[in-house]
Amino acid sequence: MAVVLRVLKTLRNHWKKTVFFSGVSVWGVTYIKGKYEEEGIRREFCERARKYGTRPLYEGQKLRRVTVFLNPVANQRDSRKLFEKNAEPILHLAGLEVSVVKTEFEGQAKLYMDVIEDTDAIVVAGGDGTLLEVVTGLLRRKDQDVAAQIPIGVLPVGKTNSFVRSLFEDHKSNVRWICNAAMSIVEGLTKPMDVMYIKGEGDKTAYAVTGLQWGTFRDAEIKKKKYWYFGPLKHKCTYLIKTMTDWPPVIKAKLTYTNPCDGCSKCYQHLPEQKPTRSWWQFFMPQRQVTPSPPTRDFSKVVNEECGVEYSRDVSATEVTVLTRLARKSKDCKGLEITLGSAEISKTDFIKEGWRRSTMEQPHSGDKNDDKFEFLQVGEFKLVPEVAEGEESWFTIDSEQYEAMPIEVKLLKDKVKVFCQQ
Repeated sequence: MAVVLRVLKTLRNHWKKTVFFSGVSVWGVTYIKGKYEEEGIRREFCERARKYGTRPLYEGQKLRRVTVFLNPVANQRDSRKLFEKNAEPILHLAGLEVSVVKTEFEGQAKLYMDVIEDTDAIVVAGGDGTLLEVVTGLLRRKDQDVAAQIPIGVLPVGKTNSFVRSLFEDHKSNVRWICNAAMSIVEGLTKPMDVMYIKGEGDKTAYAVTGLQWGTFRDAEIKKKKYWYFGPLKHKCTYLIKTMTDWPPVIKAKLTYTNPCDGCSKCYQHLPEQKPTRSWWQFFMPQRQVTPSPPTRDFSKVVNEECGVEYSRDVSATEVTVLTRLARKSKDCKGLEITLGSAEISKTDFIKEGWRRSTMEQPHSGDKNDDKFEFLQVGEFKLVPEVAEGEESWFTIDSEQYEAMPIEVKLLKDKVKVFCQQ
């Protein structure tokens, strides 16, 4: 009993040291516990992958070939470590033939898409920008329809992983999130994905999978990086400062759009079946027959008078945001969804909306229950921004920055295939 009393007396007399070392001890225990749980997650997924890797190959059957495009500077240069520690062991244990291409400069992945061949899947180990390069490079090829059949896997090892959040919702643990994405490549289940075809001035084109953002909320999200010295309050301080410097935050443009169409005699195109090329020795081996599923409706007999009819309007708003169905997580959306923020927004409402978005994982668009935002569903549109001479204005397309210019945007439904969870 006397020993206990002496210990308590010592702790009371040195309470500052007691508090400090107690905090360090709690942090240490939490850190070790987290690392142990992460190792358990990796072990779980490696065991699942090993079951695929131990399956015997049939005569003439080859290993699945996967080409990984790794952006080593993504996520403040942590992407390589995250890939090698979490995803790469799963791919190798599953018996995949893995080729890793480490990009060295911006746009390199896009250039590789022109010459890539003899691969069963493309894996993007990076952020939204790397994915944008891969999809754009694939769909710029002359054999676009053939290239689009190569399934794409996305590993969330970048700084911005907006697209992957729409595919894999279980991302509370970063390790489990990456392992889930890697395991989806092993299991081979795919789903079709919409793509936004964006054509700018001249021959500037891009293919986006998430969306486009233009306006004051977009500018605030970009500028908050400069206010790092506010620490955890930088999100809130950004919107406060925005109301003191750039006000009113109004952008103007000319918008021409058509309503979305599910398919009719005007827009339906029958694509001829493309026969895969085979080497001479493959004719002596059994061929896996893949029968394309026929369309459920005969669109050549469907009449839609609204299809292709253009509507025009002048836009005066705080923001213009365009999202795909996957990014919006809406099954009711038939096409692209345009959000127009009211130009009459007050400073108080602007700050409240900015603070609301700062707590969201994907702060792309306004609240549908808020009457300060207008929502349009369109099939394709043209946007002509009004930018005063000498001023700068920028779009954000899949987390990448592009100078604002007149653009034409078209929805390509189910254009590419991506790996997803079962």
